[in-house]
Amino acid sequence: MLESVWTVGQQVLILFILAGVGFVLGKAKMIGEQFSRSSSQLVMYVVSPCMMIVAFQRSFEKEGFRNFCMVLLLALVIHLAGIAMAQLLLRNKSEKENALRFSVVHSNCGFMGYPLQTALLGTIGVFYGSAFVTVFTLSAWTYGLVQMSGGKQKVSVKTVLLNPGVLSVVVALALYLCSVTLPEIVLTPVTYLSHLNTPLPMIVVGYQLSQANILAVLRGKDTWLAIFLRLIVTPAIALGLCLLLHVDHTVAVAVVAAAAAPCAALLSIFSARFEQDTALASGLVAAESLMSAATMPVMVGLAVAFC
Repeated sequence: MLESVWTVGQQVLILFILAGVGFVLGKAKMIGEQFSRSSSQLVMYVVSPCMMIVAFQRSFEKEGFRNFCMVLLLALVIHLAGIAMAQLLLRNKSEKENALRFSVVHSNCGFMGYPLQTALLGTIGVFYGSAFVTVFTLSAWTYGLVQMSGGKQKVSVKTVLLNPGVLSVVVALALYLCSVTLPEIVLTPVTYLSHLNTPLPMIVVGYQLSQANILAVLRGKDTWLAIFLRLIVTPAIALGLCLLLHVDHTVAVAVVAAAAAPCAALLSIFSARFEQDTALASGLVAAESLMSAATMPVMVGLAVAFC
C-alpha cells in the first residue's frame, strides 16, 4: 500500500512542480489575472475537448463502454451524496455557505483529475474520467448555478447541454460509437493541443495559489468542515462504492482520482459572475489545491492498492 501511495505521490508532486512554475511567475508578476482567465478559457474550450477526442479514438469494445457507463453511475451517486452532505451539514444561508456547498460537491476533476488519470492510466483514464466530468458539468450548471446565484439564476436546457464540457463528450462519444477514425492530418494537431492539458491547467492553479490569501480563508468551523468533506469524505465514499461494487481497477482509480481532487476552479468563475465573495472563492480553491498534495496520494493510492 505504501508503494502505491508513493507512486501516486510522485505523479502528484510532478503536477505541483508545474504549479510551482505558475506560482513563481505570478509572484514575479510575469503573468496576471488576464493570463489566468484566458488560459482557463483555452483549456475549457479547446484543450479539454481535443484531449477527449484523442482519448475516444479507440476501437469500440463492450467492456470499455460498460465501464464508461459504470463511471457515469458512480459519478452520479458521488455528486448526489455531496449535495446531501452540503445541504445537511452546511445550513447557514449566506454567500460563504453557498461557496462552501459548491466546493463540497464539485471537484477540480478536469484541471487536476485529467492530468493525474493520464499519468496513472494513460488515455483510458481520460476516457473514463470524461464520464465523471460529464456528471460534474451537469451538476455544476444546475445545482451549482442555482447555489452560487443564491437562487436567482434559473436552470435552462441551453446552459445544461450547450456548454463545452457536455458538447465535447457528445462529439467524442459519437465518434467512438460510430468507430470513426480521424485522418492523420486532423488527429495530429488535435493530439498536440491535447498535450497542453497537463502543464497549462497546473500553471493556472499555481498562479491562483500565488494570489490567494489562504490564511484569511481558513477561518471558521464551516470552512474546515467543507475542506474535510471535499478532500477526505468524498473520495472515501468513491473508494467505498468501488470496493462494494467490485469495479474494474482502472475505473476505480479514475473515479477516485476525480473525486479526490480539490474544489473546482469554476467556483471562482461563478463567484465573479454573480458578484459574490471572489476572495473567498479563489482562496478556497488555492487552499484545497495545496492540501490536496497530501490527501490525493493517500486516497488514490488506496484505490491503486485495493481495487
